[in-house]
Amino acid sequence: MNRLVIAAAIASSLLVIPGCYTPTSEASLNESSEVEGMESNHAEAMMGDGHHQHHQQHHPDSHSEHSGEGHGEPQNATLAKLSVPSAIAANQPVALGIEIQDSSGNPVSEFDIVHEKPMHLIVVSDDLQFFSHLHPTQNEAGQFQVENIFPSGGNYTLFADYKPTGDTQRVSTLKTTVAGNPSLPGEMTLTRSQTLGNTEVGLMLPSEEISAGEPLTIAFHLEDTQTQTPVTDLQPYLGELGHLVIVKQSDSPTEADYIHAHPMPNQNPGHIEFMTQFPEPGNYKMWGEFNRNGEMIAAEFWVTVQ
Repeated sequence: MNRLVIAAAIASSLLVIPGCYTPTSEASLNESSEVEGMESNHAEAMMGDGHHQHHQQHHPDSHSEHSGEGHGEPQNATLAKLSVPSAIAANQPVALGIEIQDSSGNPVSEFDIVHEKPMHLIVVSDDLQFFSHLHPTQNEAGQFQVENIFPSGGNYTLFADYKPTGDTQRVSTLKTTVAGNPSLPGEMTLTRSQTLGNTEVGLMLPSEEISAGEPLTIAFHLEDTQTQTPVTDLQPYLGELGHLVIVKQSDSPTEADYIHAHPMPNQNPGHIEFMTQFPEPGNYKMWGEFNRNGEMIAAEFWVTVQ
């Protein structure tokens, strides 16, 4: 789809709680480009400790991103502002700019490195057919910059995951709309096996009847399609043997619909386990990300939670 489209950028900024991806190339935005050729809008929302505790329940183990350090400590308000070009061509690289501000509107420029990056950016289409895991870099002014390719028209949600130095880890939800024809409706299937290249990825659940609010172990079994044996050449990706990103199906996903978990320790070859829990009933899409000898694998599965 090479049609030029107009992007209406809507940046939704949240005070968030502790939280964290096949990357694309990263672009450089300069300060003048935002003034001359970029349009941005942003809104603020501030949430209290009650929401912090609710979101904490998504990750009951120490290997989930939102159970991070600083739980229970006072938090400073932050918001995220998204800038996109005034004109976007579908299927073409689009420069994204993200600025983190405090509650007074002052830029926040110091961030800790978490899982090898200062920011992780998960981009999904609101119909959950598109998924991208990006790693923005900072320019001299402290703004994060990265490129993304939007495959079609429609609404997109961006989950920015970052940790201001000396503060707790955050997830900010940003929104953008790309004008044009949306992708064809996708079918929600409950298949439990997917083949990607020479790797078959199987999803293993303790039960197909999953209840909201109950901790459970989600396992992925990776097998070589040629030898039909468990893969033994998994390599760390961002400091872990795998990453699990989960987003609840919603008309417009929010930070509360986002889960990011990391593997439990002592994994067997080709068998990776994650512990998490689903906060409420609904349909969720999961992406299991793995690095097989330098080749990124992102296996996607749907689950229904009662």
